[in-house]
Amino acid sequence: MGNSQENKPNSILIKDGNFLDMQGVLRVDDFDKDEINLATNLGPLIIKGHELHIAQLLLEEEKLAVEGEISSVCFAEPKPKKQGGFFKRLTK
Repeated sequence: MGNSQENKPNSILIKDGNFLDMQGVLRVDDFDKDEINLATNLGPLIIKGHELHIAQLLLEEEKLAVEGEISSVCFAEPKPKKQGGFFKRLTK
């Protein structure tokens, strides 16, 4: 048996550079008109562009639709969890 994430659909479809349809979205972490940060089954994803608008978000179906001028879609490296905190790093 494999990881349950492996069996879930993951797809990104960009139509005419101004519409994105995606499956495999776990949550939206942050968004504004120029950038949308997502958690997906394949890791963190950043969508960049202009006048971006979330047209549809169905988390129970892991689907997202975005409208606007899409300039890039990039999987990001997950941020490593820092050991300790701010003060622990100061004392090193």
